[in-house]
Amino acid sequence: MRIIYDNEIDGVKVVPIGRIQAASGWHGRRSAVTQDFYKAKALENLVDVAEDCDADAIIEVDYGVDHADDGDLPGAATLQRVKVTGLAVKLMRAS
Repeated sequence: MRIIYDNEIDGVKVVPIGRIQAASGWHGRRSAVTQDFYKAKALENLVDVAEDCDADAIIEVDYGVDHADDGDLPGAATLQRVKVTGLAVKLMRAS
């Protein structure tokens, strides 16, 4: 699986499969683990989703943060997770 952040796909035809999304696990806003850890976990989950779609690569990767709703559980408002979206694609040789 390739994660493509820049225009490093010269000479390759990109065939979109569809937009996909995934997220890290829920964690406290003041977690002892770094945000980079949660970004990496979210990206791992996105790769799993892309593999399920038989994608060769993911492009247009974008990160965000989801916050839990107050009404779900007491203390839930302090929870968040990193979400990541991308475009799953097939790569083909340009002719």
